[in-house]
Amino acid sequence: MKRKIIALVLAVMVIAGLVLVGCAKPAPTPTPSAPIELKMSHFMSAKHVQHAQVMAPFAEEVEKATDGRVKITIYPGGALGKPPEQYQAAVSGITDIAFGLQCYTAGKFPLTSVLELPCMVTSAEAGSHVLWDLYQEFPEIQAEYPVVKILWLWTHDTGQLVTNKPIRKLDDLKGMKLRCPGAYQTKMIESWGATPVMMPISELYDSMQKGVVDGTVAPLSVIYDFNLYDVSKYVTIGNFYVCTFFMVMNPDSWDRISAQDQKIIEGLIGKRMSDKAGAVYDAGAKLGLETCEEAGIEIYTLPPDELAKWKTVMMPLDKQWVADMEAKGLPGEKIYNEAVKLAEKYNK
Repeated sequence: MKRKIIALVLAVMVIAGLVLVGCAKPAPTPTPSAPIELKMSHFMSAKHVQHAQVMAPFAEEVEKATDGRVKITIYPGGALGKPPEQYQAAVSGITDIAFGLQCYTAGKFPLTSVLELPCMVTSAEAGSHVLWDLYQEFPEIQAEYPVVKILWLWTHDTGQLVTNKPIRKLDDLKGMKLRCPGAYQTKMIESWGATPVMMPISELYDSMQKGVVDGTVAPLSVIYDFNLYDVSKYVTIGNFYVCTFFMVMNPDSWDRISAQDQKIIEGLIGKRMSDKAGAVYDAGAKLGLETCEEAGIEIYTLPPDELAKWKTVMMPLDKQWVADMEAKGLPGEKIYNEAVKLAEKYNK
């Protein structure tokens, strides 16, 4: 009898288990995690060559390479910050990725500014090569970017004079007000005997139109990108300088990305993008030159003997830069000598 009761209980338990299994809901199918959405900020128009040919393609590459797990939305025109605010916008997390000029943040990138000394390089490609090599070689330069992840660094095409009157020699600049982007271009313009007016490139069109300034030092690429063909009449070619640029990322934003996708993105950034961005600027210089010709802007290239006079008055700026860096306890002479050596290697 006892055995029959035990058998009956076991049978009931088996039947109950089968019923529970039949009633149980199937395990839910795991849903794919939402993509990491990143904001990229810059202050130029969407027609700028860096937006159209560098940033937008990069965003597409990242999305494709990560199978849509990382998506970048670009906010042009200063929507997330004015030109001088871009670096801090990335640091504070207002944006995840930011483009900007080191010279818009005075004193923050002293060693990087070696590339802004007069007549250092002859193209954006050369300048970008030199800048990336210096960044890789010198921990002191790396230390200037402590709270961001560097995606790439580069320079624009060489700066020329864009004015409302012809400039053929140094004396022609006396009494003129010239917009400049940063401290070292300020010193350069002062060495010419003109008056520098520091302002972001985004304010230049209105300033030239209203006569606030008589011209600017600027790369030829901006003539197309910022419609300067409407407000200028003359261009004087002297390959006077370049400015440096950064594309940086908030480190917390970077940490949101999986290790797998970080590795993928690492293969897309760095020297590869520095080289591309520089080459695009040089192509933009050709477009700017064509735009000048179509708009009837007169283009004048300083002859070697006249250019030598300009270089002579600018020469003390190099020595002063080295002295300023050394006074701050920074390896100015070492970095300057290496920059000159690399420029000789890459200049064409």
